[in-house]
Amino acid sequence: MDNTLCQKYAKALLHIGVNLQKGETVLLQTCTEGLQLAKEVTKQAFEMGAKDVVVHIEDAEINHLRALHCDEETLKEVPAWKLESVDSVLRDGNAVQIGIMSSYPTLNNDVDTAKLLAQGFASNEVRNVVRKYIHAGTLKWVGTVCPSMNWAKQLYPELSDEEAYKKLEEELCYMMRVDADTDPVDNWHAHCADMAKISKKLNEHNFKSLHITSELGTDITMDLVKNHIWTSAADMGSSKVNAPYVANMPTEEIFTDPDYRTVNGVAVASFPLMMSGKLVKDFSITFKDGKAISCSASENVECLEDTLFKNEYTRQLGEVALVSKQSPIKQLNRIFFNGLIDENAASHLAFGTSFPSNIKGGSDMSKEELLANGVNVAVSHTDFMIGTPDFKVVGIKESGEEVVIMEHGDFVLEGC
Repeated sequence: MDNTLCQKYAKALLHIGVNLQKGETVLLQTCTEGLQLAKEVTKQAFEMGAKDVVVHIEDAEINHLRALHCDEETLKEVPAWKLESVDSVLRDGNAVQIGIMSSYPTLNNDVDTAKLLAQGFASNEVRNVVRKYIHAGTLKWVGTVCPSMNWAKQLYPELSDEEAYKKLEEELCYMMRVDADTDPVDNWHAHCADMAKISKKLNEHNFKSLHITSELGTDITMDLVKNHIWTSAADMGSSKVNAPYVANMPTEEIFTDPDYRTVNGVAVASFPLMMSGKLVKDFSITFKDGKAISCSASENVECLEDTLFKNEYTRQLGEVALVSKQSPIKQLNRIFFNGLIDENAASHLAFGTSFPSNIKGGSDMSKEELLANGVNVAVSHTDFMIGTPDFKVVGIKESGEEVVIMEHGDFVLEGC
């Protein structure tokens, strides 16, 4: 990446993403493709007064070799030292977490699916250490993306390797509001202000439930948890952290918690989804009385089934997120085969854990209290996209009044 753009990318992550304050420690988890950016983040973090930067590095090709040659039980094992290496940095409450990840759409095509599921289980166990602090409301964190050659070649097969990689860098910078001529911090403040207008208007309506439909066949209803909070990038943070932050970069979503007990209908995916190293295509999930009762896919349905039906809570919804088709990511008119990016190109749902911060007082509730309020407490969280050009969302109030929130894939609610 051009040095100037890399510097601005890092600046956005530190000043907007985790909003780093003097004296804080940075837990920086990166793939090897992100090392240039990771070094720049480290440099700038120390210049901003960070106490320390603790870096954990993973390599996709090494993980691929392990998946090929280790047995399932070995791949599923998570040594205590690995969990402790994350927890030891975060538990004093004075750290922030930055994740730099990439995608490898074809890297694991020669690996048995059962092995990839085992490896994915282990990765999720490590991620759950971070989730513990996120759900307690005590951690500022941000996840972002960097290019890989495997990813670039999949996205732009008509280009040479060098041209494809450069094209992916350019499009990621575009999504991140990073360019040669403007200050990314100013760009992000303006973007957050725009999204805050939408979350504020949705919270003012205090809808009881939603009815969501699309031309692909999505037709699903759900209550929202009582005292729910619609959240955007501009709204992250609580009294337990010292500054607002932006959890995903890029981000275009406005999201809240559905009442996991009340979901009924069919959700049809509008994008394929990378799951455990495999691409799940053309899938749908049917819900009845809050629980997923069946799913289908044209490819790799076993990856979807393994994650969805792991237990009672993973088969129930934990998030509903609205994204306008005017999203700059959507305007690129490309599927990126990356959950973080694709979820910000289209409205989406997630099965698995909810965000306690999306219900008033949720970060102080016990697991039992969250469940009693309809907040999912699963051990995983999987977003899948359902937004389309003719996507429609209707909000229903306690009085029964219906208000159209989105129509033809865009916000139509007055004030949005």
